[in-house]
Amino acid sequence: MKALTFTVLVWITFAATGFSRIGEDEKQIEARYGKPGKDLGTHGDVHELGYISGGFMILVDFVNGISQREGFANPDTSPLSPQSVEEILRMSAPEGTSWKEAPARGDDRSWTRSDNKVIAMFPALRKFLFVQDVTFVQPKQ
Repeated sequence: MKALTFTVLVWITFAATGFSRIGEDEKQIEARYGKPGKDLGTHGDVHELGYISGGFMILVDFVNGISQREGFANPDTSPLSPQSVEEILRMSAPEGTSWKEAPARGDDRSWTRSDNKVIAMFPALRKFLFVQDVTFVQPKQ
């Protein structure tokens, strides 16, 4: 019963705070996640900020002040559960959009949002789920 109660509370928290959406600015992200806990610096045009919200560590990559990629992980870096993945995807889809899973490449999973503007990637290790603008390019370190 305690586990069920905890799960319901987590889902209510997600519904109340929501995840940010790709394309939001830093103020909108801060309104959803709170103040960033860590500034990971700037790499090329990408400014990386880390947050803890909704039971997740969240890394947001901003390009010109706009969220272009968000990575979600458990704080203890354990694999994300299928339920967590589904919730992140659901909350990362604006009203009127949905996700379609793409054919698997090895053990990696990926989805495309129905507006074709955002993709989600879940590498085989299952520790991070990345949601990003289709035009986002990871800067070289």
